Amino acid sequence: MIKRTVEISSGPIHLSIKHKQMLLKKNGETHSIPVEDMGLLVLSNPAISYTHQLMYELLENNVAVLFCNRQHMPEGLLLPFEDNQLHQARLQIQAEVKKPLKKRLWQQVVREKISAQSSVLIQKHGKDDGLKLLMKKVKSGDPSNVEARAAKKYWKTLFKDSEFKRNYKLNDINALLNYGYAIIRAAVARSITAAGLHPSLGLHHHNQYNPYCLADDLMEPFRPLVDSVVYDQYLLNQSLEIEVSKETKKPLLELLTTNMIVDDMKYPLLESLHIMASSLVGCYTKERQHIAFPKRME
Repeated sequence: MIKRTVEISSGPIHLSIKHKQMLLKKNGETHSIPVEDMGLLVLSNPAISYTHQLMYELLENNVAVLFCNRQHMPEGLLLPFEDNQLHQARLQIQAEVKKPLKKRLWQQVVREKISAQSSVLIQKHGKDDGLKLLMKKVKSGDPSNVEARAAKKYWKTLFKDSEFKRNYKLNDINALLNYGYAIIRAAVARSITAAGLHPSLGLHHHNQYNPYCLADDLMEPFRPLVDSVVYDQYLLNQSLEIEVSKETKKPLLELLTTNMIVDDMKYPLLESLHIMASSLVGCYTKERQHIAFPKRME
């Protein structure tokens, strides 16, 4: 079953649960959505209220809940932790992973990210500005920071606009990129916890104030999916001054149902991430050598 991403951006609205159905009550009318159909719930209005029982049912059904602020930007994430019976055992394995293995896995992540960036540039501009050549230079742990060198080339080529700068704090097309990345991050974190792992124990990212270091690691190859969608909106508007709105968010939310290929099988992105997370467990236990990264269908 393809899991749905549900965003609620209007209010006031009250959310509750009855007979495994999420009830949405607004202006005297009630609508329902089966909880089992959902993979991610995005709450984007301060006038939304909900019951504790609803949150419990969502977590029990492995539904991630993303909370957004008044500017529609994600502020918090609610994830289940008891869904996997092997949770404690896998946490122990994860905590004992040695640094050399983490470095080799981070090398795979960076190479996959640069490969995805290369594909976006070829799709949009017919050339990748040498990114494929850089990909081959990524060593274990990426000590020479090839990732940053590739990013510099990538952003310069993608928008072909000397005014563009990747800045997380700017309220322009950067905000739209940030929103898309946050959606992917939430989906990756959901897959990590479903695999019995903890999202704070990263491969490369490490920060005591960041509870999603592993999600930040594993989402890197999927950032170009967001970039591609945002670039299309940039072409449509012919401007970098694009705001985060209901219209601009829609294609980013739809990314989670994009068809991906993993091990020659087709899955929606949201579900393919579970296969990736499970393959990481296999790498931790030495049962496999490589992470199974989903790739976008051409």
